[in-house]
This record gives sequence, C-alpha cells and structure tokens, in this order.
Amino acid sequence: MIRVFVVDDEAPARDELKYLLEQMPDVSVVGMARNGREALELIPLAKPQVVFLDIQMPDLSGLAVARELLALMDEGDFPLLVFATAFDRHALEAFEVHALDYILKPFSAERLKNAMDHLRRTLAGRSPAQGPEAEKLDRILSLLEKPPRPKLAVEENERIILLNVDEIVYAWVEDRHVFVKTKDASYQTGYSLSELEERLGLLQTHKSYVVNRDQVREVIPWFNGTYNLVMADREKSQVPVSRTYVKSVRQALRL
Repeated sequence: MIRVFVVDDEAPARDELKYLLEQMPDVSVVGMARNGREALELIPLAKPQVVFLDIQMPDLSGLAVARELLALMDEGDFPLLVFATAFDRHALEAFEVHALDYILKPFSAERLKNAMDHLRRTLAGRSPAQGPEAEKLDRILSLLEKPPRPKLAVEENERIILLNVDEIVYAWVEDRHVFVKTKDASYQTGYSLSELEERLGLLQTHKSYVVNRDQVREVIPWFNGTYNLVMADREKSQVPVSRTYVKSVRQALRL
C-alpha cells in the first residue's frame, strides 16, 4: 500500500482528496493536517511515502512546510511531495523537470490518477534508503517562492504588447480610456486605474493618475499643500498629487 498524507487548510478540499485517493485499492490515507504547523508535527510521525501539500495556507505555506520537513526528517523517510497549486504553467514545468508533481484545484479524478501513476513509477525505482535529492528540491522551492512578476497587456497598432512592471512610469485616464507611459512610449490598456493599482502595486496620486513609485525622480511642492511629481520618462512628465492623496503619497515616498 502507498501511504499518503493530505495537508490542506480547507476541510472540503481535504475530504474530497481523501475520498478520491481511497478509491484506489493500493492507496491508504494515513493522516491529514489542517495547517502547516500541524503538518510538521504529524508527518514525521506518520512517515508517509507521499504528501499532498497545499501551497497556499494561512500560517505556513506549503513551500515553507517542505523546507521545514527537509530539516526535520531523515533522508530515507522523506516523502514524495505533490503540491496543490494555482501557479502558472511556466512555474509548473519546474516540477516536471525535478520529478515532483502538482495538482490543480478543484481536484480532477483523472489528473489525480495520472499523478498517482507517476508516483508509483517513482516509488518503484526508489531504494529503501534513498531520500530526496535535496539540491533539486531546494532549487524548485526557491523558484516557487519568488512570485511571478506580473505583466501588463497594452495595445499598439492592433497588436498586444506585454510590459513588465518596472517599464511602467505612470498611468492616467483620458476621455474614459486608460493609458500607461513607459520611458519612451505611451500605450492604451483595458485596465482601470484601480486595477493597475491593485495588480501592479502602482500608487494613486490623483483621481486620474497612478505612478510607479520607483520612477519618481523629483517632488515639487505646489499650491495648497499639494505636489507635482517629476517622473523618469524621457519627457520628465509632471504628475499631480491632489490633496486627497497627499498623505498616502508622502507615506509611500517617505517624505
């Protein structure tokens, strides 16, 4: 029997995964944990061969749990890890390269079957004393702990261009359309200013402007306690700071 342990902070997800796994005649679910701390207590005692480990948990992420388990468990007892993840395909490819696996929520019986087939083959070729390849696991964890840098889709001549966050100097609203400015060009985008603020971490300075705080080069005091921000684009554009946003801008720029 393949001894399996399930870690997920959501009870329905734990129960669903346990149910699907127990439909397989050669699988035994030997334990479940509701969070990362509980997982670190129970997994070394249960000594499962496989751990299904949720990445996003409120106390400790699945990635942090994996790192702690590397330090806690002997090499020969270290389980194979299957991450439940919402990471994009680029990051998921790294699991395949390093002989780990992943499943996406909501769980699919077919995907779970494929994952278990992969695990059976891996376990069959693993000697009793053989533990994880620690360097490989460390590399994959390091990769996944770096969140993917968001990109912004903009339009130019009926083409879609993807901009990195650090290319964007500021964005503004004009005639109900939102535009973003890089150092050398301007583009229209389908996002609202509030979406740019949330998605890219831009700073709102005015009802019609958000800026990349790393692209602010100069702060000019203006009328009635307001400011203009001189930006790092080629034109050295000046972006207004209205009275509504003076306090938050001062805090963000540490003025």
